[in-house]
Order: sequence, then structure tokens, then C-alpha cells
Amino acid sequence: MNLKNNFLLTFEWDAKDEILEIHANREGLEKLRTAINTLLSKNGCDHIHLMTEDWGGEELSNEKQCQENEIINHVKVFQWTT
Repeated sequence: MNLKNNFLLTFEWDAKDEILEIHANREGLEKLRTAINTLLSKNGCDHIHLMTEDWGGEELSNEKQCQENEIINHVKVFQWTT
């Protein structure tokens, strides 16, 4: 867990079962909710980036929770309008 910021939020790829896993504690889920709310507050099509510290961000933890998985260091979330 990221002890510096006391949050856990990782996106991990389980290639064997082809599953995207999201691992989080309460603080990590609140951080994700804040990021999504920021995106929702924008008008029109837009996006946000969630990155690990290793990739220059602070939105995601960089310690994977399942050793067999591959950690995803950069998640881009899009908001589309109709």
C-alpha cells in the first residue's frame, strides 16, 4: 500500500483470465470518485489521466496486489456526449 498517501488504487491486468482488476481501499475509491466527478463537471467530450508515481502521476498506487498480474501505469478515462 502507498503509505506516503495512505491510499490503494491499482488497475491490474490478469492476462490468464483476461480480466481487468481494480484493487482499492476506501481512500483509493474516494480518489477515483473525485477524478470521475472532475470529469463529469466538464462540458462536452473530455478525458482524464490516472497514472502511477512511476509514470509521473499521483492518482494510482504503483504496488500491484496480485503478483501474477501486470500493473497498468496509465489509465485514460473518456467522457463522450451524444
